[in-house]
Amino acid sequence: MKTIIILLSIILTVSVLYGQSSIVYGSSTSLYVGTGADLCAATITVNGTFTGGGTFCNQPVDVETEKDLGTPKEFSLAQNYPNPFNPSTIISFAIPSQEFVTLKVFDILGRQVEVLMNEVKAAGYYEVNFDARTLPSGTYIYELRAGNFINTKKMILLK
Repeated sequence: MKTIIILLSIILTVSVLYGQSSIVYGSSTSLYVGTGADLCAATITVNGTFTGGGTFCNQPVDVETEKDLGTPKEFSLAQNYPNPFNPSTIISFAIPSQEFVTLKVFDILGRQVEVLMNEVKAAGYYEVNFDARTLPSGTYIYELRAGNFINTKKMILLK
């Protein structure tokens, strides 16, 4: 899952200058608020996970977390994080029902370079660490197949 590191100065700037009343993060993100930092908004919706030692100010009305969401409602494949990466990256995806799942990585010429997952998985949210230490710099494609769902994304290994 993507991790968003929120710095105190950025949050204060956004809150004070723009009067941010609502902050929403997508279903494949993790929200991290560091110790000593405050996240200020009237409504904060995190459709992923929330971690860190920071606090919410102004008593937000709504904070959703992955635990509140239960089973995913649809298939999804998130952009790897970080991207570009060196030497490893996280690939996140969600499946709404038990499926046989394959997660593969290909080079830009379409040659398979890694099989990250090839098994039956229960409905849920997943993260896979891809370590490309042995691969050369370049653009790679990762592909998720689960049931009738097929999706690909591009990632860049920059050494």
